[in-house]
Amino acid sequence: MQLSGLGYFGLRTRHIDRWRTFAEEALGLSAQTTEDGLRLRADDRAWRIALHEADAEEFGYAGWEVPGPAELAAAAAELTEAGIDVTYADEELLRKRDVLGLFHVKDPNGVQVEIFYGARTAITPFVSPTGARFVTGEQGLGHVVFSVDDYAATLRFYTELLGFRLSDFCDLGRKRIAFLHTNPRHHSLAFAGLIIEPERKPRKDVEPGELFHFMLEVDDLDTVGYAYDRCLDGAAPVALTLGRHSNDKMLSFYAITPSGFEIEYGHGAITVADPWTATRVDGTSLWGHRRPPKPAAPAAPPAAPAQEGATA
Repeated sequence: MQLSGLGYFGLRTRHIDRWRTFAEEALGLSAQTTEDGLRLRADDRAWRIALHEADAEEFGYAGWEVPGPAELAAAAAELTEAGIDVTYADEELLRKRDVLGLFHVKDPNGVQVEIFYGARTAITPFVSPTGARFVTGEQGLGHVVFSVDDYAATLRFYTELLGFRLSDFCDLGRKRIAFLHTNPRHHSLAFAGLIIEPERKPRKDVEPGELFHFMLEVDDLDTVGYAYDRCLDGAAPVALTLGRHSNDKMLSFYAITPSGFEIEYGHGAITVADPWTATRVDGTSLWGHRRPPKPAAPAAPPAAPAQEGATA
């Protein structure tokens, strides 16, 4: 199976209005109202990110693209032969995703993986409210990063069944992150799982199948700087300061979305070309990407002066 890249993803949220403001003013995406929420554009595609109005903040689905109907049928046949339950989209789902063909499966963590072809290209040009230009095209839409329960099973699913190729790994204590690619983008998917004492769960962690962050790449470093300033000025809380990653060399910062997870907004990542040799690094960043200091507590007001003649 050969996937072209990350085509789209969808989120369920209680904060449609906040997402519209965040997407347009902080990120420079354009927003369009739909029957159940919001769609965001980043390029000539009709949409790239869907926000569905719901009662919770949840990751909904990830859409991975194939070139056409023959490749879609071949992918479904491969997965069925491997014992994976394949569900073809009905006409309603095809309409909602705005594609010509689609089936979906569940990964080992319950993430809905949608394989599709025939996404719609808009006839109107994408116009960013902030002037941002996003790196998409043959690299697809950025990347998504998940927490997983069974690291080994997840790695087998994406590499052996879906055809992702390894870019590299990062070890963080008991946890390992795998970075996978399907096209020249260094990674379109990454996932983190416990590899040392996996039965001893951490006290706090993202639930398996939930999103750590998604990434959008822009074509100019100043665009990152302007967005960083907008977030510092109140457009969104900064989660991690400006920094450069150790593996893909992306220079980026992280902001907190209205749903509570993070977005990485960056520029300048390296690309990969197969055959590629996967290596392992011991930390995610060369420099930066630090948690901002917490605001200092306000000073206590000065004590009132004692009144003349007052007694204890």
